[in-house]
Amino acid sequence: MRLGSNATAIYDRFPRVGPGVDPTQLTLTPAEGFLLSRIDGSTPWALLRSVGGLTPQEVDRCLERWVREGIVVVTSRDGRIVPFESPPRAEASPPPAASAPAERSGIDRSELDASLDIPIEVQERILDFESRLDAPYHEILGVAANADRKALRKAYFALSKELHPDRFFRRNTGAFGKRLDRIFGKIVEAYELLSDPTARAEIERSLAAAAGQPAAATPAAVVEAPPAPSDAAKPEQAPKAPRVSRRPHVFSLHTRMLRERKARAKRLFEAGMASNGAGRFTEAAGSVRLAIAFDPWNAIYKEHFVEVQRKAHHERAQKLVKEAESALELRDFAAALRAFEECLNYRPHDAELLLRAARLAWATGGDLHQAKEWAMAAVELDGQNATSHRVLGQIYKAAGLEANARRELEAALALNPKDEEAQGELRAISGRPLGLRWLGGKR
Repeated sequence: MRLGSNATAIYDRFPRVGPGVDPTQLTLTPAEGFLLSRIDGSTPWALLRSVGGLTPQEVDRCLERWVREGIVVVTSRDGRIVPFESPPRAEASPPPAASAPAERSGIDRSELDASLDIPIEVQERILDFESRLDAPYHEILGVAANADRKALRKAYFALSKELHPDRFFRRNTGAFGKRLDRIFGKIVEAYELLSDPTARAEIERSLAAAAGQPAAATPAAVVEAPPAPSDAAKPEQAPKAPRVSRRPHVFSLHTRMLRERKARAKRLFEAGMASNGAGRFTEAAGSVRLAIAFDPWNAIYKEHFVEVQRKAHHERAQKLVKEAESALELRDFAAALRAFEECLNYRPHDAELLLRAARLAWATGGDLHQAKEWAMAAVELDGQNATSHRVLGQIYKAAGLEANARRELEAALALNPKDEEAQGELRAISGRPLGLRWLGGKR
């Protein structure tokens, strides 16, 4: 979050629930209820803007409306009610020029290091992304709050290609290496929790339960029976005062519900850790995922989830490679290609896997555009591998891009002069004309 020059002012403004306001009588969304539960008279306005479920601008608008309606009052640090002043908003600043991405998020340019093997603009992107890791999950992935699984998947894999730590394998990343680990861990957390319908639904229930908590300065109302008259004033054979049923307060019900959800989260987390210790990583990831869904504020669960999910992805990738190899033995090339493609979702920067997928797609007449992307990625990751250059050259040749094909085949021969397959492809280019074929289509 970026605040204006008078940002200090809203750090000295402490919203609290207005006198006589009963939060249980308000009609609120789960996100608004959760925000109201955090208004305790001691948390400044500026920090409330970072509450999950609402953007800082939405928090501002919500608080301003509540102040106007008398639901919330604003106090100074010493508890005195002060006149309300709207805080500075991020959208009030004009949009920055496209040529100055670092100024967009107010990143600390002193963190940039030109000596690293990461371009400065990529370092700026990493710092900018890291500054927003406390945002709601859908904002981290850059999707709408109601995004479906397809949109989540697309966003996740786009971010994987851009910010996966393996993209910078064997490079001097300095302090950015740990930043990438932290960023990608959060991306995995957001994707896995939002793309799992059960976990997503439980997160909503957890937020709804939290929304029922009263503010700390607002005691729960108690229904009491009227006082019985004294003996002197009591008439003869006066009827007994009616018993008033003391129903649980709505907020106390929500508090109990939240407590029960936290207890269930603890049991799920312990089961997940037991599965992890037994080497059942996919099972462990599922349990910890649900633990986070039932208690989305527990940082310990999230820290363990990243590591457990990484192991689960590795386990799934190994299984898919075996499936692909079994399909190849049966000459079921379509099934093998599907398995390789899914495996790349978990290992997007595995040069060998990229090369196998690219070669299979090219050899079986698959999508040449996708084959080219895989082969180019393999070359970028392992530029000293002659086979990667040769396969990319063969794909270019199949597309009719003679100059590109010649360049890659010659690069392959420079690395391995004995590559007879590359030699044959070059002779074929010289011996016959090529018809242009678009890389986006199929044979």
